[in-house]
Amino acid sequence: MSTLRRTRCPAAAALILAATLGCGSSSGPSGTGGAQATGGTPGTGGAVGSGGAPPGTGGSSGAAGASATGGVTGTGGVTGTGGGGGTAGGGGTAGGSGGQSNAGGAAGRGAGGSAGSGGVAGTGGAAGQSGSCTSGGLATSSYAVRFANAVLTRWPDPVNIYSSNAWEYNHGIVLRGIQQVWSHTCDARYVTYIQKYADEFVNAAGTVNIPAAHSFDNIQPSVLLPFLWQRTGMAKYKTAADNIRARYDTIPTNADGGFWHKQTYPNQMWLDSIYMGEPFLDQYAVVFGSCGTFCSDTIFKQMLLLAQHVRDPATGLLYHAWDDSPAGQKAAWADPTTGRSPVIWDRALGWYAMALADMLPDLPAGANRDQLAAIFTSLAAALKATQDPASGLWFEVVDQGARSDDWVETSGSGMFVYALKVGVARGLLDASYLSVASKGWQGLQTKITTDAGGTPTITDAVQGLSVQGSYAGYINQATLSNSSQGLCGALLAAAEMDAQ
Repeated sequence: MSTLRRTRCPAAAALILAATLGCGSSSGPSGTGGAQATGGTPGTGGAVGSGGAPPGTGGSSGAAGASATGGVTGTGGVTGTGGGGGTAGGGGTAGGSGGQSNAGGAAGRGAGGSAGSGGVAGTGGAAGQSGSCTSGGLATSSYAVRFANAVLTRWPDPVNIYSSNAWEYNHGIVLRGIQQVWSHTCDARYVTYIQKYADEFVNAAGTVNIPAAHSFDNIQPSVLLPFLWQRTGMAKYKTAADNIRARYDTIPTNADGGFWHKQTYPNQMWLDSIYMGEPFLDQYAVVFGSCGTFCSDTIFKQMLLLAQHVRDPATGLLYHAWDDSPAGQKAAWADPTTGRSPVIWDRALGWYAMALADMLPDLPAGANRDQLAAIFTSLAAALKATQDPASGLWFEVVDQGARSDDWVETSGSGMFVYALKVGVARGLLDASYLSVASKGWQGLQTKITTDAGGTPTITDAVQGLSVQGSYAGYINQATLSNSSQGLCGALLAAAEMDAQ
């Protein structure tokens, strides 16, 4: 995988994008329903509510409850008896149709979504990345549960999911999929498994064993730290998250303030690195509430800056990467004038699409959020237009499906299914995209094989790739079974499409 960063202020990117995207958002303004709670009384009994904050902490917000715009409304994301938020959530009884998390979680950002005293999620709300879960949301026979259980069986030690024994994305993206299955099952085995991996690299003092040189590939598993703190209350995970947050202050940037994807790729921003780096900031802000405006400002800046340089306004699709190096120093794949890479790769696009689906509900309202919402809307339309009508999947090179040597690829397809389904569930996309996601899920199931015991394997996921300089560079690649990328796409798509 691979990177992005500099200081042309976010407003600059916003002004440029506004010219092509406009400022309208089909998802509606965020946080309009929940008035700030003013009288929340701490619960008694000390038990953690289903929102998942550790006992006695009161969850992400104080006892009075945060306002609806903060993403953890009403009861502070800790509902139920004895939870930190008490019963004075100061709103209605349910979130709006864009509710982000499931029962016991924070009310969503959908219009009218005020926080109820019980913190009930909005109708159709997809499970978020928070510490809440719904027991029984997935049948034991579902592909989601079967894939999750297969991961635990095949690799009892999660460090062995990938050959490199490291804090890096090939492990983290599979565990992120396991987390999504947990959100629909409350199966404690999944939390234990994620924690087992984290404890290999996070010591008792909260120091993360991570290479000193910058790489977003090595930051990605950090998105699990806020979740583990919610589930366990162990201070070391909060300290570890604080340490990772501090790394963002020293990430090298290009001349426009875009984070490099890796130390070894100067001035390069990749779609991959948006998913590897920005969701951690999103969850750090939501769970700990101690990021000020840094987290949201950084997310807006990085996503909008990259989109400014790689997005095709005519189609809504985004090319893989952009190199902001001076003339004569750009990567071989980069256009010598624009610095843009030449190909629209499905998995890179999948990373960006999932980042939009996961983070938009949490981001503050305003012109920047409206622009990201517009990017998501136009990308969804582009995915609908490029979906293979025969298989329901998407092609390795997304916009070249008419070529005889292009082929449908499963990791990116699974990511698109997840992003579209979650986008609809959270009120970010029109309900019509549910049929696109459903058709994609049907196609993805044709790429799943099972052994005699019913254990599933996801096939036809392209191997890990860096940015390629041509169509042939993406097409002429090996495909793998049960690769980390394929498992990530399968777990996330199945968790949402199989959920009751």
